Amino acid sequence: MSELVLLVEPGSGGAQRAIDRVRTVLSDEQSVALIAAGNHEAAVTAVGHEQPMTPSVILTTSGSTGAPRAVEIPRDALLASAERAHERLGGAGVWLTAIPVTGAGGLNTVLRSLVCGTDPVIWPGIGGAGHFDGGSVLPSLQATRERARALKLRAYTSLVPTQLARLVAHAGSADPDAVTALGELARFDAVLVGADALDSRLHDTLHAYGIPVVTTYGATETSGGCIYDGVPLRDVEVELADEPVGRITISGPTVARQYRNGDRTSLANGRWVSNDIGEWRDGRLTVVGRHDDVIKLGGIAIALNGITESLRAVDGVTDLAVLARPDAEWGQIPVAYVVGHDVSDAILRQAAASAVGRNSIPMDVIRLRALPLLPNGKLDRQTLMEM
Repeated sequence: MSELVLLVEPGSGGAQRAIDRVRTVLSDEQSVALIAAGNHEAAVTAVGHEQPMTPSVILTTSGSTGAPRAVEIPRDALLASAERAHERLGGAGVWLTAIPVTGAGGLNTVLRSLVCGTDPVIWPGIGGAGHFDGGSVLPSLQATRERARALKLRAYTSLVPTQLARLVAHAGSADPDAVTALGELARFDAVLVGADALDSRLHDTLHAYGIPVVTTYGATETSGGCIYDGVPLRDVEVELADEPVGRITISGPTVARQYRNGDRTSLANGRWVSNDIGEWRDGRLTVVGRHDDVIKLGGIAIALNGITESLRAVDGVTDLAVLARPDAEWGQIPVAYVVGHDVSDAILRQAAASAVGRNSIPMDVIRLRALPLLPNGKLDRQTLMEM
């Protein structure tokens, strides 16, 4: 194993070793590739063995739609992200690290604490070592606020929608720990939410609990979230392409240096071309879907995002994903992966057809007990597409 690569085991011990290595990037100008232990062969291969030209942290993309790619993020880009995030959020803070440090969101909670001269608080269940619920995370929430108060800093964390949805669901079933945990989150100065889109109903529920949610958009290639509540951080520039219409491109000081395999098709010269489609609404960037989520159904362009939103509103649907699948007759058809109860396929198909302004559309419905997720909380699209 190359000295460049650190395999990060689940739990606080693995996270702490990663924190120690990240500290060397900041202080000793060394580099490290943070790779989740387990099925890591493809990731390690993508990283390679060559040392970066400048002190860097190398992360692999989620691999949600295929093989992961290794992204080389220079220390300067990471520090630019930390500086601008604290500037936007209102000041330096202590961070709770509750999502894997092998992803940009978790790494940022580490870096942003370190640049403030303190260690983050680590949730013991990080990386799959434990189940995220009120009882397991409550002590970490309390410890973060206590440390922030002692140091006269602000209290922050970054979570994924799945974690927050679990707390809300458990609070609804009168779990006192979940209710208390949501109360603690409401006392934080900001709770960043990224990875996947935050469902509007969940957002409204969190707002009702008084939780200071900040939605973020970005990627490993942009040192994580660089657009907060639809507004780019300082010096981050967003362009929307004319073809395909609305494709998001980001440039600025937080953009990574390169992919380790030399691929320059979407990341080069401080500029990252996403696979997402966006539009400006009242001066804020809104992500409306993915470029590959617009399909041709019988020669007619159909946006899967519209179908997804319509199906989410159906009573009985608790979680959902809609992807495209090749079809011999239609070219492509939508497939709805549905978690829920007491809702028929006919009602789902009717809602999908209504979303695209048609009387009916071909759509497969697959029932699941839960959607498959990657360790960073993102939807595991590859697993769904193989079902």
